[in-house]
Amino acid sequence: MFLTAMSGVALGLVISSLVADPKTAANIVPLVLIPQIIMGGALIKYEDMNRNLGLVYSFSHWFSEHPNSEKTKKTESKLQVPLICQFIAMRWSYEEMIVAQAKLNPLMQRQDYAHDEIQKLAPKADTPQQRAHLNGLKDVLALLSGLEGPSARDVDRYLKLVDPVMAGKQRFDRSLFKDAKGPVTADQLYVNQKVSDLISRAEMEQNDYRRGNKPNVFFGLEKRYFGIAFGVFTFDTVVLIVSTLVLLFVLHWILRKQLEVRRT
Repeated sequence: MFLTAMSGVALGLVISSLVADPKTAANIVPLVLIPQIIMGGALIKYEDMNRNLGLVYSFSHWFSEHPNSEKTKKTESKLQVPLICQFIAMRWSYEEMIVAQAKLNPLMQRQDYAHDEIQKLAPKADTPQQRAHLNGLKDVLALLSGLEGPSARDVDRYLKLVDPVMAGKQRFDRSLFKDAKGPVTADQLYVNQKVSDLISRAEMEQNDYRRGNKPNVFFGLEKRYFGIAFGVFTFDTVVLIVSTLVLLFVLHWILRKQLEVRRT
């Protein structure tokens, strides 16, 4: 949110530096904000924007030297972001916030960590200590899948009780969760089903085995450019920082030119 605000402030300053009076700047602001809202991915889905891209692909195949429709069909995805929308700052911040809501909440963080640790330990759990830790992680993962409690505070307390088990500092003790029953579930507190569906669909599109490579889709957890894979949080944050710095550089250049004109 901070980076989004900084990007918006920088854009506003650039607009203000290009006009002579405040009234003109106020009239230009809607022309800049409306594309941000429309092309940010929240108001209109990119899937709807991409419905007519088949015509664009047809032209590209027609002009290509050796078109391979089968290969292109495999790599295309309706969840890919249109090129013009890549220049919209709101698109990057919105994607990052949605993925953070789905993956960085207290429940999903623990579930993902337990799942990853199980995958690492399962092939090499040879010692009794490793096997005990592996079994504890499995018990934790099973508990988190249906965790509930009398209140939201109790559910949060139960979540914190599994942290030492996942860290390998103590064994899983089921008696600590004997009262983990009630009307409030962890899914109700931390999981937004619509957001989870968006992330799941993006993961399915990105990991489709029929595609030779992973396309960069909206809400995808991984971005791949120039053969290098980046995490969505790292890449989106870098894009917002760079775009803000570019706007500030443009602002500096405009103000410097205006000062030079006034001096002459």
